[in-house]
Amino acid sequence: MNSLAKIIIGLAVKAIVLFLLLNTSSLEAQRRSTSVNVNSNGKTTISIKNGFGNNFSIEYKGDITLTDDDSDVASISRGGYMEIKKSAFGNRRRILIEPNNSGGLIKKYWVGGSQQNFDSEGKKWLSEILLEVVRTTTLGSEQRVDRMYKKGGYYPVLKEVDMIESDYVKTRYLKLLLDKKMDEKGLIGTLKRVGQISSDHHQADILKHNSKVFLATDALRTTYIQTTGKINSDHHKASVLKQLVTNEDISDNQLKTLFTIAKDINSDHHQASVLLEVMKSRALNPENVKLLIATAKSINSDHHRASVLKKALNNDGLSSDAYHALLASTNDMSSDHHIASVLNDVLKEKLDQASLSHLLKQVEENMNSDMHQATVLSKIAKEQEVEDALDAFLAALGEVNSDHHKATVFKQLARMSFSDKELIQILEATTTINSDFHQAESLLSFAPKVKSSSDAVRDAYMDATEEISSDSHVGRVLKALR
Repeated sequence: MNSLAKIIIGLAVKAIVLFLLLNTSSLEAQRRSTSVNVNSNGKTTISIKNGFGNNFSIEYKGDITLTDDDSDVASISRGGYMEIKKSAFGNRRRILIEPNNSGGLIKKYWVGGSQQNFDSEGKKWLSEILLEVVRTTTLGSEQRVDRMYKKGGYYPVLKEVDMIESDYVKTRYLKLLLDKKMDEKGLIGTLKRVGQISSDHHQADILKHNSKVFLATDALRTTYIQTTGKINSDHHKASVLKQLVTNEDISDNQLKTLFTIAKDINSDHHQASVLLEVMKSRALNPENVKLLIATAKSINSDHHRASVLKKALNNDGLSSDAYHALLASTNDMSSDHHIASVLNDVLKEKLDQASLSHLLKQVEENMNSDMHQATVLSKIAKEQEVEDALDAFLAALGEVNSDHHKATVFKQLARMSFSDKELIQILEATTTINSDFHQAESLLSFAPKVKSSSDAVRDAYMDATEEISSDSHVGRVLKALR
């Protein structure tokens, strides 16, 4: 065999070994699981499967105290007990520890089905297995955290958390630590561990536990918000953010980061719920109002986006820029009903010419329903000063296909005051109505104004009448001017 062939075979063998190692690790991770059951009698059963036949279980009841080095059980309350079972590659071991009547402990040890002397082999095995037990379960967790904290503060607890694989157990230790006094460095170290937990549920659980301690300084608040952003679950991310925004110490600048995180929430429901909570819980400056509206634009559901935009309209002093951003947020909404609901709320306040023209453009280009178009246009005619935006108004009205709905808008316009020039423009626009009946009805609504206006207005009225084919309707329209 030549040297080149040897090199190729050697590389192939290494590749196969690496593949097996990686896939074995992946398979073992997939097979590892922990189940915890606590019944009504106070008995706790914990079963851990580590894959490849390496499993153990712990069953206990009562208050159990471990020795300071976690190598032995120091005491168990009356009526309690602890049983540890482990099997690895067919080798089965079991230890049972119970209190006796004098306050001491009875310790029994089995290998397979045969009981062995505890002091000779059982004690050694208990010291070996107990550290695995406490790092895989929450057994003795409060006692251990108290002991480590008393000895060295938060640092030993955080290092112990690094040695624990279970998200559930990590969470227990970190929550116990959060109930103790820590400086900024310790709290940032805690948040770093939270970011390393894979379970969204447990991440959120820690972040919401005693959350005020995370909001004491700017550095902590920033780190806390960034850690929240690492949560994958929309539900859990939203639950943390909604609790977070209620804190008055969150600055306007930090709120910008919060909006960035909220924008990454895929669920329309949860994204909207965060934005609604922001508006419910705090006053927003003009810049953050614009950011909120921009974030709402990423909501796909017309229903949820509309609920946020309508709520945003309740902010005092909504700037002209914010109005334009809000109106632009309806651009890609497909539901005329929801577009109309937003626009109708916008119209509750007097709009400047630019905002009104923008809104009319939305009606003209983004709405298809004649009924909803007419509803919005009628509200504009009733509550806004349309004179300066009359061209845009009539352009939007021209997009209404239904003669019935178009006529209702003209009738609303007839209740408003206009100059002669504006009246002529409106009367000319009535010729876009195809139905003789509805055109006649529209012209009749303007007849009282035409009678008291200039000859030019009367001529425009007569010219519009020429577009009516029905003699009876023409007669009605002309008779109204006598």
